[in-house]
Amino acid sequence: MPLITTDMLGQRVDKVQRSIDRIKAFAPQDGYHLAFSGGKDSVAILALAKMAGVAYKANYNITTVDPPELVKFIREKYPSVILTRPKRSMRQLIIAKHMPPTRWHRYCCAELKESSGDGHVVMTGTRWAESVRRRANQGLVTIFSGKAGRTAAKETGAEHRITRSGGIVMNMDNDPSRRTVELCYRTNRTLINPIIDWTDEDVWEFIRSENIPYCQLYDEGWKRLGCIGCPLAGCKQQKKEFERWPVYYRVYLRAFADMLDARRNAGKPNTLWPDAEAVMQWWLREPPGNSQPIEGQLVLKGVETG
Repeated sequence: MPLITTDMLGQRVDKVQRSIDRIKAFAPQDGYHLAFSGGKDSVAILALAKMAGVAYKANYNITTVDPPELVKFIREKYPSVILTRPKRSMRQLIIAKHMPPTRWHRYCCAELKESSGDGHVVMTGTRWAESVRRRANQGLVTIFSGKAGRTAAKETGAEHRITRSGGIVMNMDNDPSRRTVELCYRTNRTLINPIIDWTDEDVWEFIRSENIPYCQLYDEGWKRLGCIGCPLAGCKQQKKEFERWPVYYRVYLRAFADMLDARRNAGKPNTLWPDAEAVMQWWLREPPGNSQPIEGQLVLKGVETG
């Protein structure tokens, strides 16, 4: 049987069944909002939700800089997934914000991806194996508004920890944790991450053992299927994506040109970017050691923001 592991007590654990049990345990009466990205993790949790037999609505947030193959894949293989268009496109956001998105100013994620599901229990494919930040800020249950969550956890005795942003994280499947979710999800942004402790190998083993459809881009060597040009992926990945989808390079250039016009019309000084190409070259510069921000990306010298 796939995905069998052992816990701290040396007991055998079936990760698939444990994830199904988690989904059932936290299932709200009005159903989950299933955050579907089209990536390997989201096709896995969609399959698990079906296996669990719980109510849910799967939603994909179109960002307007999506890989075309990914959107086509979702339309063809997962027609029940709801595709939601944003109020403003990436181009419109760049113009309105008067600056490109950066690793330290991620305004696009909040508006294009993270705004849906409020007032519902949101099921995601978030996993600790994805990044150190995920391990620090996400758990089996994550409640982003801290005050109500801490009060509920205290009243029910649920085991939890507090994040730096004031949210609460719980990694237990116990009854107090479930009660905390019941008390909090309607007034807070609450996430359930049923495969939080799965590895990449676990995900792929599950996909292959269950013959779950996945996007062809993985077979072409792509490791991430997020927004084209996302600065969080790093400039090397950005350049690779623009080589594959050059039309999006031109889309960003036009957005940067319109952004500079908007800055001038707003009377904001600009000594850093003489034209759209300069914005693009600044945007794609590699930070020293690929970790620290380049000059201007954390504090924009010569550019008034806001």
